[in-house]
Parts: sequence; structure tokens; C-alpha cells
Amino acid sequence: MKFRNISDLTDNDLKETPFEFLIMKLNDICLISLNKKLKALDLTINQANFLVVINTEECLPQSYISQLLNIRGGSVTKALKRLESKGFVEINPNPENKSKNIVKITEKGREVTEKFIKTINEIENNIFDDFTYDEKEKLKINLRDLSKKYYQLENQ
Repeated sequence: MKFRNISDLTDNDLKETPFEFLIMKLNDICLISLNKKLKALDLTINQANFLVVINTEECLPQSYISQLLNIRGGSVTKALKRLESKGFVEINPNPENKSKNIVKITEKGREVTEKFIKTINEIENNIFDDFTYDEKEKLKINLRDLSKKYYQLENQ
């Protein structure tokens, strides 16, 4: 198989293409497209992921955010500091343990998270306009189930 843009692969090429390659290339295409759209919101995809997690609660311990996103140490601190400098979150010491931080989303952070989610939904609607509702939902289920299998492999 000659390397081509993933969208140019024939059905025959697909038979010879490892599934992992397809997923990685699709991920790359998604991230490039999404990052272009997020520039207008002054966000990166990583920052948007943080905001979506933080937006689920009134406030969260920094360690819990780290755990949910599977990101450790200084990377979480740096990302949160960037979000704080943009006015999207507040970082305060935990009153019960001053060595730990509590992160709270601001109103500005909520607004930009809503815009991000709207952007994601618009992209998804465009991507899936040739799919039936059932086809789209089945694909989501299959991707979730594949994810579970990869986690099982990782933890063996």
C-alpha cells in the first residue's frame, strides 16, 4: 500500500491498512480542524478539554482534574495557570489542606465552554449529515467498546 491521504484510500487499501493507523490519522485531522476553529475562542484543544472537565462541577480539586485527564504534575499546573491568566478559571488553596488547590470555573470560562461545545456540535452535525441517527449512535458505541478493549489490554 502506498501512503496517501486517508480520505483517498480505496476500499481495497483499507483492507491492508491497520485500524490503529486509521484512528491516528482521523485524530490528527480532527485536531487540526478543531484547533483552527478554537483560535477564535482563544483556546487550544487541551485547554478546552480542561474547561469541559472543570465545568462539570462548581469547583474541583486540582488533583482530581489531573486524574480525570490522566495528566500529571507540572503539566496540569501550567495548563491551569494559562486558563487562569485568560480569566477562565480561579485557582485557590484548599481551605482543608493549604498545600492543595481547588479550581473553579469563572463565568467567562462557562461562556467559552458553551461556545466550544456549540462548535463541536456544529462540526459533528456537518460530519454526520450523511449518516442516519442509528448509524451515528452505533459508531459511538463501537468506539466506546473499542476504547474499553484498549484499556483492558493496557491493564493486563
